[in-house]
Amino acid sequence: MRYVIRADASLLIGSGHVMRSSAIAEELIERGQEVIFVGTYSDVPWLSSRINSLGFSEICQAPEKFISNPSKDVLILDSYVVRVDEEFIQRRKWRSVVTIIDEVTPNYESDLKIHPGLSLDWMKNPSKRILAGPKYIPFRKSIKKNKSFTTEKSSPEILVIGGGTDSFNFVRAVTDVLKNLQDDFKVHLFSDSKSLGHPDPRFTLVPIGSELDELAATAELVFTTASTTSLEFIAREVAVGIGCAVKNQQDYYETLSVAGVATPIGTMMEGRWKLDEPKIIKLVRSKDVRDFLRQKCADLIDLKGAERIVDEILNL
Repeated sequence: MRYVIRADASLLIGSGHVMRSSAIAEELIERGQEVIFVGTYSDVPWLSSRINSLGFSEICQAPEKFISNPSKDVLILDSYVVRVDEEFIQRRKWRSVVTIIDEVTPNYESDLKIHPGLSLDWMKNPSKRILAGPKYIPFRKSIKKNKSFTTEKSSPEILVIGGGTDSFNFVRAVTDVLKNLQDDFKVHLFSDSKSLGHPDPRFTLVPIGSELDELAATAELVFTTASTTSLEFIAREVAVGIGCAVKNQQDYYETLSVAGVATPIGTMMEGRWKLDEPKIIKLVRSKDVRDFLRQKCADLIDLKGAERIVDEILNL
């Protein structure tokens, strides 16, 4: 059997599709399966490094050139932009089809659907085979639980990251709020935009990439968009403030906020961020608020989602 990941990443569409599906690929590869990646990602260097080092048996950045074998190939598709009538994904070309879905995913024909989020509502439709909820969120193996709160200082170490590409300038918007505070904190700004500069010595500009996991191990507070990245930090059990930039982030923004595992800090409206500055300041200054968020996250996600998903895929 061969398992074919089909996903794309770019500065415009972000990295979430590739990150989610690559976590599944990572588990398949660890179990000795042959896994192929089909898709584009070349303008996101840190993601290119991950894909090139995972151990895919083949990487094809031209989907139209890949020829599937219907007798042994399983397609794992994560996309918003692949058309439902595109020849590559037609059911007859595959032994089985698995899709990773949310509210804006096209209605792809598939044997198994996976919604990587907290809501269990997706599983209420008995006519469709769907895996959903905290048990079925795939994460890369480098993500670990963060227990830094046990020794937390009064002034938190903060990360600001606008997803895998910061295509909506979330980092700049949050920085504009934080730089006006006089608090004695340390902030790591994950952005490839040199125009951000260094507002003052409390702020450090970090390229999006491999340093994230290292700095996440000691972070007490994270500001990020309501995307795959936000789930990673909730899984780490870190206090999180989330912003919503686009429609496909709305579900996470609402679900995570209602569940009390993240604090909503604002949305993008007409191309501009409308941030709730009092909420941001409260997250920075109140250890009790951060502790409450961590307690809500405690043991919610056990980081075994990719394992459970792969168990189901291997049984198709």
